[in-house]
Amino acid sequence: MQQRKNPDQFLNNRRIKRMIKAIIVIVLVISVINVLNWLAEGEGVWKPDYPKTDLSSIVSKAELTEEDYQTILMQTGLGRGSADELLQKKTGENRIIVFERYQDNFFSSGKYECRRIAVIVYEEKMRDTEGNPVKGFEVANLKNGDILITKATHSLGWRHGHAAIVTDAAKGETLEAILLGNPSILQNVTKWRTYPSFIQLRVKDSEKVEPEKIADYAKKEILGIPYGLLTGIPVKAPEDIKKTQCAHLVWYPYERFGYDLDSDGSWLVTPKDIAGSDLLEVVQVYGVNPEEIWP
Repeated sequence: MQQRKNPDQFLNNRRIKRMIKAIIVIVLVISVINVLNWLAEGEGVWKPDYPKTDLSSIVSKAELTEEDYQTILMQTGLGRGSADELLQKKTGENRIIVFERYQDNFFSSGKYECRRIAVIVYEEKMRDTEGNPVKGFEVANLKNGDILITKATHSLGWRHGHAAIVTDAAKGETLEAILLGNPSILQNVTKWRTYPSFIQLRVKDSEKVEPEKIADYAKKEILGIPYGLLTGIPVKAPEDIKKTQCAHLVWYPYERFGYDLDSDGSWLVTPKDIAGSDLLEVVQVYGVNPEEIWP
């Protein structure tokens, strides 16, 4: 006579199989996420693979050539505007010392630690032996309306980075959209000095563009706006802005004043899109190739 299966045991076996399948799926998902983030690790930080050059003879000149400015950029990460700012402020031996300090910082880039800051979001920062964020460089020439970008954040293998707009250079104040579900907030540029990759951009012919007015507009109209992951759908530049994200927050106020900084023109504005805009020039970079800031 065939023995009848116990209904309770049958249900328990089904539950166990479902649990095993669920565990396998979870393990696979976690493994895929870890692999994708591991693959993204090597793309975020650059370090000079060429030797230092003695800058003393260049920065001691009364007038620099285009070649001199290019050498300073490749040796210190300082764009023409920042170099001129330092040349005007410093003289003699002090000038040489200051440029050499930026040069030393630029060549010491490449050290960082990656940590998870959200469910699938990872962030790289320079840290000391106790895990505290440390500053790796100085910001040479900060002005209202400047755009700050880092490659230091990535999710699921996509190095999307982060962006901000400077709203009060004297205070080191930036406006940023940081986390999903949270409103845009004011931050301080000090935290940007702990990122292992840093890009500072400024609109060309900034005297004509009046970036200070754009920065004021951003602070007035976009501060406190909720973070929207799909910002740009259905309207990329609405008259009454209801949501934003880090790169969109930078792009939107410039767009309102007639300057489209989105280099690919799609509905989604990313930090990389802004970094590629022909309307912008490099003010300073760190941990980034000056000749190809975001390939």
